[in-house]
Amino acid sequence: MEKDFYTISVYIDENENMIGIPCGESDKYGIADIDKVVLLKAPYSDTQIENFIEETISYCYTKKHNDSSPVSTIEKYTKKKGFVNATADLTLISIVKTELSYSLMPTFNDYEKGPLVIDDDERIVANPYEKGEIAEIMKDFIQVYVRANIFYKEIQELEEEKKNRADNENR
Repeated sequence: MEKDFYTISVYIDENENMIGIPCGESDKYGIADIDKVVLLKAPYSDTQIENFIEETISYCYTKKHNDSSPVSTIEKYTKKKGFVNATADLTLISIVKTELSYSLMPTFNDYEKGPLVIDDDERIVANPYEKGEIAEIMKDFIQVYVRANIFYKEIQELEEEKKNRADNENR
C-alpha cells in the first residue's frame, strides 16, 4: 500500500558512517522510528549513498513503532541512555519522500536539547531525482554540519575544561 510520505532519520558519525532508521506507524505518536537500522560505512560512492537512502526508505511501515519501549532505536543502537546522549556525537539528516519530492533537512546538535532542525537549509529534490543529486546534498551536509559539529564540540569541551580549571583554582 502506498503511503503519502516516508520519513527516515540518517545519523552520521564523525567518521562519516551513516546510520539509517526508517519510520512506521505508532498508536502513541502517529509516526515514529521503528526498530530497524541500516548501516553504510565510509568511504562510499554516490551510488552507495543513494542506494542506502532508498533501502532505508523501503523499510518504512514494514513494522509498527514499539510504543511500549521507552528507549528509542538510536539509543538501542548506540547503547547510550537518553536521546540527547545517544545523538550527541551524531549529526541527524531527516529525509521525507513524497510522490513528488524528497525533502532533506539537516540538524545542528544542541548539547542540551539534541538535534535541532535547520529548516532554512532544507533541500527539496524532485521525485524521481537525477542520479547523484541526493548524494551531492548529503556530501554537502557532511561538509557543513558533521565537520562543524565536531569543531563546535571541541570548542565546547575546551570551554568546559577552562571553566573546570578556573573552578579548581578558586577552591
